[in-house]
Amino acid sequence: MPETTSSRTQFTWCTKEERFLPVSRCLVCKTPCDETRRRGDMGAAADALVEAGRIKEYFVMTAKARSQEKSAESSPRFFFLENGTLRELQDDQYSRTTVYEAVGSYGVERRFVRPEEKNNILYEGKKPPKKTVPLLVLKENDEVVLSDWKELEAEPERLAAVKEVVVTRPVKQVFVLKAL
Repeated sequence: MPETTSSRTQFTWCTKEERFLPVSRCLVCKTPCDETRRRGDMGAAADALVEAGRIKEYFVMTAKARSQEKSAESSPRFFFLENGTLRELQDDQYSRTTVYEAVGSYGVERRFVRPEEKNNILYEGKKPPKKTVPLLVLKENDEVVLSDWKELEAEPERLAAVKEVVVTRPVKQVFVLKAL
């Protein structure tokens, strides 16, 4: 796609309309073409338009499919957060911190709308269960556990630095004593 830069507005070639369009119009298009989505150079232009208030960003969380197999290898994944990193909880380990069970996960996609439209978080697929908490896997390979989903919905701009949202359920670790 050829692209030209003006002193005021950046333009991009639209394959649907077969003419040059302002980048802001391309970004808020309801049926964006695949070629535009794959290009990474729209990010700087999009950030400038968001800062100028010409467009708003919102985030779409798409549920990732889980494997339906129930075997010993695909047992529930338990982990805990230690110093900002996730650690798998082995069968012979004990942790005093809260242990989490991975229930599902969402991929995060950034989209744009016109300034007068809503920019709430949109869930594609099932919404997460109420008794779960979000664990944000950041692009810098750090993890953050939030207290509840309302905290994430109150600050959707946090999703800009997230590559995946894991749906977790806090669980308690208990020991069962058996008579010999």
